[in-house]
Amino acid sequence: MKTIVNLLFILSISVGFAQRSGIIIEDYGKVYRVENPDIEFEKDKEYKVIFDIYTDSPSLKMDNPMLKKVVRYLQIHEQYGVPKKNMKVAVLLHGIATKNILTDKAYNKEFNIDNPNTELLRALRNAGVELYVPEDSLADGGYVSKDKSYNVQIALSALTELAWYETNGYKIVNFN
Repeated sequence: MKTIVNLLFILSISVGFAQRSGIIIEDYGKVYRVENPDIEFEKDKEYKVIFDIYTDSPSLKMDNPMLKKVVRYLQIHEQYGVPKKNMKVAVLLHGIATKNILTDKAYNKEFNIDNPNTELLRALRNAGVELYVPEDSLADGGYVSKDKSYNVQIALSALTELAWYETNGYKIVNFN
């Protein structure tokens, strides 16, 4: 009986830890725990990145997998003890990814379905991620500012936005 009680106690601790670990944004960005990685995060360091996203999913019904990589970035850092306040994350969506920032109304008008990225954009913004779309990318796609999600801010251009962030100490992350 004592063995069963001890086992249940250990199991409850490990389950509780698993539920708290790596959860900044639920339902997105699945991560796996790596025991004893060769390179570990400096927990007191500030991590500043801007994700340059200009590709999209192959289907209009799917959310952009590059946005999920942003969530994974947040989850991995949090899981290994980097406080959320030490993660400065921005996302620049342009090129064919521009349509990802449309409101459901604007997306539905063009593609006859709601934007599959709406909830993910909201979750990223609520997690403190700065989201941008260049004004010229909106124009190239035939969109106007009112077509964009309220979670997304306007940038002058992709070139100027990336240069501004880089000169302010951000690293450009590009998985496209």
